[in-house]
Amino acid sequence: MLESKDTSQRVAARLLEFFAAQTGWFRGLWEVGTVLSLRELLEAVDAVPAGILSEKAVEWLANELSKALGQDEGIAPPSRSLLQRLLGSPLKHRSGELPAVIRLTEQIDAAYLSRWAQRIALGMPVKPERLARAVASHLLDAGFSPDFLHRWLKYRLLHASQLQSLAELLEDAHALARSPPSDFRVLLTVNSALGTPGLPPSQWCDAPAVSKWLSTNGFDPTHVRQGGGWLLTIRCRDAYSAVERASETVEKLAARLLIGAGHQMRPGEHAYVEGVNHPLPLRRQRRVEVRSLERQAQLFEYGAPSRVDAAFELLGQLDAPAVVAVAAGWAAIEALLVAPGDGQKSPAGDRLASLVACSFPRAELTLLASLQGRNNDSPLRAQLRQCARGRDRAALMGNAIRQAQPLPWAEEDWSQKAAVARMDGLLKDPQKKLKDVEGYAVRAFRRLYRQRNLVLHGGKTDAVALRASLRTVAPLIGAGIDRIAHAWFGHGVQPLELAVKARHRLDLLEAREPLAMLDLLE
Repeated sequence: MLESKDTSQRVAARLLEFFAAQTGWFRGLWEVGTVLSLRELLEAVDAVPAGILSEKAVEWLANELSKALGQDEGIAPPSRSLLQRLLGSPLKHRSGELPAVIRLTEQIDAAYLSRWAQRIALGMPVKPERLARAVASHLLDAGFSPDFLHRWLKYRLLHASQLQSLAELLEDAHALARSPPSDFRVLLTVNSALGTPGLPPSQWCDAPAVSKWLSTNGFDPTHVRQGGGWLLTIRCRDAYSAVERASETVEKLAARLLIGAGHQMRPGEHAYVEGVNHPLPLRRQRRVEVRSLERQAQLFEYGAPSRVDAAFELLGQLDAPAVVAVAAGWAAIEALLVAPGDGQKSPAGDRLASLVACSFPRAELTLLASLQGRNNDSPLRAQLRQCARGRDRAALMGNAIRQAQPLPWAEEDWSQKAAVARMDGLLKDPQKKLKDVEGYAVRAFRRLYRQRNLVLHGGKTDAVALRASLRTVAPLIGAGIDRIAHAWFGHGVQPLELAVKARHRLDLLEAREPLAMLDLLE
């Protein structure tokens, strides 16, 4: 059980949201951690001589990272100052600064969460949102799956008998992050036999061998349709991550089999891990949602093709293997938001980031209003139920937060309390806070663009931030393109026109009229 202090409970609630499968995009984790960002920078520097990435792109990344380091209390001040100085110098392939950056990155990684724990144990102030984002991104970047981390944390919050402080919880997280990977035996079934001459690979199991393995390990093979399978030993952080890595391995083997022997091999719907008593999905959905298609009755409409329709087709590939998803995701953005005069393609992502920022306030306030409307103890309940439009409910909720009206939540519902605190800060300084949201989205989309270039121009299918980029950016792509779809189908507004409107309205937003942020895209 975790101590009942407000900061501790808010951090825990946000961590659970970051790890949960169904968290809305506006409450998700939009960035990678400091350590992975440094490793991504080092990889980007190495990609410049081959022309895969530009020096300008590396300089931008270094500047953004240097600014982020200034707020990161998980780094010792001397290391932080030295890193910022190194990042301020031109980083070149094989330059003298790179070994120092590499050494500092490893030192930071070794003590990152422990330093946060020490800061809290000493009673030093922390911002719950910033701390939760730092902890969640560090653990995910270390290779743990969100599903595993959600179970790990929920057990400590709800079922552990010993009362823990936040500092102790973070020390547990530090020990978890520093623990070595384990070996997992993973079976992935496929639709057909191997179909190649000669002795099969040692990892291949024919259909009878698959059935026998399933039975031996406690699974019912009766309803598992398969023509064989791959039994792989994967060294990984947890069973969920092992399944995803095993799935990627089989996808590579299937690609070789297709182009080398003309034989198509499709995996089953689930994987089976030795020691885990239930099947696991091959890959977590990346949560790209464009609900405007359903709201505006466009799910089954077809006619003359448009750039918006092309983007939907590309977005459908964001749940595909990483190398396909990263290319398709960026192609969808580029199809909609590249202007004729763009020398580089990255401004397309910046434009989508403006749309995401403009969408954020209404999304969060709408959810809070919906929850208050279902709360019998809420003084807002009757008023919310009289509102005919979602925009009106969001405005009513925003006014209640501005005026500090009592908003009853269940005692343990710290997620909503944390959301109200975030919205309170947004309503007090809407332009600055939405600029922050936009900045998160810009970094996520530019990371996607770099990963796309590493894959397509450098053939780098194992880039250090490839999976993390898709994890963070996919829901944001869905949110931004949802607004494009709404404007296109509802009002015939072109995507570039909508993005320009978003950019200008963000610049003109004033603190004296904070609820104008609900109409930024109208």
